[in-house]
Amino acid sequence: MTMSFRSTVLAALSVLPTVQSLVRFPAGKTAAPVIRPRADCAGDPACTCDVLRATLTGDNATLFPSDGAKYTDFEDENYSAACRLPAACIVNPKNAQEVSTVVKILSQSGTKFAIRSGGHNYIPGFASIDEEGILVSLEALNSTVLSGDKTTAKIGPGNRWQDVYEALVPEGLIVVGGRVGPVGVGGLMLGGGLSYFATDRGLAFDNVKSYEVVLADGTIVTATASNSYSDLYKGLRGGASNFGIVTSYELYTFPVGNFYIDARSYSLNQTSDFLHAVAEYQNKGQLDPLSSIQLVETGSNILLLYNKPVQKADAFSAFDALGSYTPILPAFNGSFLDILAVTGAQFSTGDISTYGETFTHKADGDMMVALYDIFQEEIANLPAGASGVWVPNPIAASVATKGKQYGGNLLGLQAVPQQWYEWFITWTDPSQDATIRSIATRITQRCTTATKTKGVSLPYLFMNTAGEEQDVLSSYGTANVATIKAVAAKYDPNQVFQKLQNDGFLIRKL
Repeated sequence: MTMSFRSTVLAALSVLPTVQSLVRFPAGKTAAPVIRPRADCAGDPACTCDVLRATLTGDNATLFPSDGAKYTDFEDENYSAACRLPAACIVNPKNAQEVSTVVKILSQSGTKFAIRSGGHNYIPGFASIDEEGILVSLEALNSTVLSGDKTTAKIGPGNRWQDVYEALVPEGLIVVGGRVGPVGVGGLMLGGGLSYFATDRGLAFDNVKSYEVVLADGTIVTATASNSYSDLYKGLRGGASNFGIVTSYELYTFPVGNFYIDARSYSLNQTSDFLHAVAEYQNKGQLDPLSSIQLVETGSNILLLYNKPVQKADAFSAFDALGSYTPILPAFNGSFLDILAVTGAQFSTGDISTYGETFTHKADGDMMVALYDIFQEEIANLPAGASGVWVPNPIAASVATKGKQYGGNLLGLQAVPQQWYEWFITWTDPSQDATIRSIATRITQRCTTATKTKGVSLPYLFMNTAGEEQDVLSSYGTANVATIKAVAAKYDPNQVFQKLQNDGFLIRKL
């Protein structure tokens, strides 16, 4: 790296706007300057890493592989071992202004990059990148700040949901967010986000009041449903990382008290009846918006939650009718943090690689049993040491209607009870990667064929659990894809997030 390039970059940063005023720059007049790779670095990540280290200050601001354990600790934040790729450097901006600086340097130098919030995505290259590029870690953007009237909370994308809830629950408040504490905020929010409040309040991103976003030219804007960036606000409800980097989510808060918490395990010979009970719950019990269930792992294991301290909830009568079961823990009334203690026990990382896919169908007990059987047949072919996890997510029709009620999103959901599948395979031997992927592809192909044959298939693909080759954006429908493309063209006219971003559910793939 030459000193002239560093000086040129620093000079450019000093004159480019950092925060865009909503008065001075109304919607429709946000055109970014033309971005061309600098000849000095010309996309060379090592050169760009040197510029970043010279520009950003503070501990761990820019880490190189030569930094040893410090670098490795950040690399290992990715949930799946297969996603822990050796980036040329890892940059850790502390606030939106530093994210802006990073984006300017990356775009002006033409350097490839990936963006990571919590790193729970299990697709290599989505929230990770190898030595050909730079990993932008948002881990330091981890504040949770209540508004003065406590009606909203501004939450940084680098938070884990555990930290968010530990800040809010003691205040008697909660937001619509993740179901498992170690999961990061950013990826879940961009993908939609399932919560224990979905039936009553829709998806997590349906409950956003405002987004703070760093655009491709480094401009920082705040997008709401009613300001001059309302099109960007709408685009972020389904458009993922196609427009910029979200540096803060302002979420509506609401009161939270104790829950009825009941974790049960039914025997394997009850599996068929159990899955039919799930479908019955969706058609009857799930009409009670205070109820929620989560199938916690493969088999007949379930977490029953009721958003009120009761001795028994009638919404779960379909499961009571199954007869005997083994309590995973005795039913009790406890706080939301107690729920996280239960679900967090199922969350592990280590040297485990993870990969899975998704599909959707209308709620149907017979179909659920047939699909479970397909999954069991296929995972019987897994190599030694690998295992499969099968988690149907029961989605109420109200998730679609609440989305429309709260301003609309771009998912194209049908207002019917449905299942969003979250299945995945775990393994530790990298030599098995190709075999695992082959089995994964076959599982999805067989399952989607079965749902289409029975006439219960739905087009939607849940981004938070989708696989690498799945066409998530197209599953939203033609009109919604057109909206995403239009928003991207307006706010990233030079296609920085298409040409330089390493991978993701990007419109460049359409």
